[in-house]
Amino acid sequence: AYPITTYNKKITEFESSNIGNNLLGCYDDPVFGASNVSFVGQLIPKSFSPKFGDNAVLDSVVLTIPYSTTTKEGENGATEYVLDSLYGTKPVKLYIYKNNFLLRDFDPSAGIDDAQSYYSDGSLTAGQSIETAQLEGDLLYYQSVYFPSDKPKGLKTYNEETNAYEVTSTLTPSLRVHLYDHPNNSNLPERFWEDLILSKEEDAVLSSLNSFKEYFRGLYIKTEPINAQEGHMMQLNFSSSNSNLNLYYSYGQTEDRSQGKYVLSLSGNNVAIFDNDFNPSILQTINDTSTDFEGDDFLYLKGGEGSMAVIELFPRDEEGNAEAEQDFKNEFRDIDNDERITPKRLINEAFLEFYVKESLHNSDLPNRVYIYDLNNNIPVADFFFDQTVNTTSLDSKFTHLVPLATETDSNGVEHKKYKVRLTEHLNNIILRDSTNVRLGLLVSSNVGLTNLNKFKNIEDIQGVPTGTILSPKSVILYGNNSPDTTKHPKLNVYYTEPNN
Repeated sequence: AYPITTYNKKITEFESSNIGNNLLGCYDDPVFGASNVSFVGQLIPKSFSPKFGDNAVLDSVVLTIPYSTTTKEGENGATEYVLDSLYGTKPVKLYIYKNNFLLRDFDPSAGIDDAQSYYSDGSLTAGQSIETAQLEGDLLYYQSVYFPSDKPKGLKTYNEETNAYEVTSTLTPSLRVHLYDHPNNSNLPERFWEDLILSKEEDAVLSSLNSFKEYFRGLYIKTEPINAQEGHMMQLNFSSSNSNLNLYYSYGQTEDRSQGKYVLSLSGNNVAIFDNDFNPSILQTINDTSTDFEGDDFLYLKGGEGSMAVIELFPRDEEGNAEAEQDFKNEFRDIDNDERITPKRLINEAFLEFYVKESLHNSDLPNRVYIYDLNNNIPVADFFFDQTVNTTSLDSKFTHLVPLATETDSNGVEHKKYKVRLTEHLNNIILRDSTNVRLGLLVSSNVGLTNLNKFKNIEDIQGVPTGTILSPKSVILYGNNSPDTTKHPKLNVYYTEPNN
């Protein structure tokens, strides 16, 4: 085993616009503290300059946003749905507002055609913040006890032959609420939705995308805990084709009415806003991290706007010398006068192991951790070599990033740990003289979501992958400076010496 240095790094505000999937809800971590994620997004009409017909009368307004789900086979072969990204077990209060803040496309303080960036703390690149007073316009919906259901929903259409509504399709488990004539919407002005949309049939505000985005600036969705230190957080698929606001109406003469639908999708600009109440002592521990060749005793990993760890293989000494790296290379290769590399040992397997500090962690441990190249902001070579895929979800890479496992020592004591294979990464360092880069270690909701979300204030690390910001979970690992040396993370290398 070879020594490594590990230390903590706070995940600061990151770009959180137009991610696709977003978290929504309240999650209280017993170690790190509470976090709350809300959503603001534009609504985009599927068509412009609509004709609602004569005597149009609004019947209902329905908002639908699918949950992140997987399926399994239930009794009698029936398909059952599983909410695969639900964190927590308690209901929350749900609020849906008409947003009055314009989510502009371009940044006026930057160059022409530079997109406007929005960050997890609700700020913009120009230093402007999204004002809560503008987010919370008219209250369109309120539910005092909300918890997601894993049951699909049957959608009905009107059958003129039978003069009745019949189930004609099934919608996967979704946040689906009625925003019109709901008993909790008594605060809205009379004919609110009719005046907002149906009465504007001939108005320019419904004639083009820019006019509509300026006129109706979208929705703001937030939650609050019902009781302190309780709640849940759920991942919703805002980019789904089924994420929309539908206005159902009827039109025509009294004796011959027809049904119409005006569809607004959630495909415009959107932002996830994170509100964290970080445990001050944990935050101080992370900020007091040691990078002066010693490393930290424990590694605090938390998703969202949480924290991560930095790993240095074959760390340099206090004078900046890379003797440890060179000694490692010399064990595995020879270089002749023409700079040709000849292997002396062939690596069969190389991996890092990280042990969980079980007396400190949240019982709901993340199943996966993710590691990536901090210098180039890309996965390591082993990620691309690993072709393992879980057919029941988008998760994968089980050879490179081994899920949380339990081992039993010689005394019968169980220990939880994560294992990260770096065989190809080391081969690149030895055989191809690749740079020995710093590595980032983070929790992940899905290790396949590797796109980088850039930090608002970039220093030595550029940002974090999407899979990390979509997980509120946390874990504390033993670092290389922990008093328990048996739990130190180590680089284990198994090799074969070829016969001469």
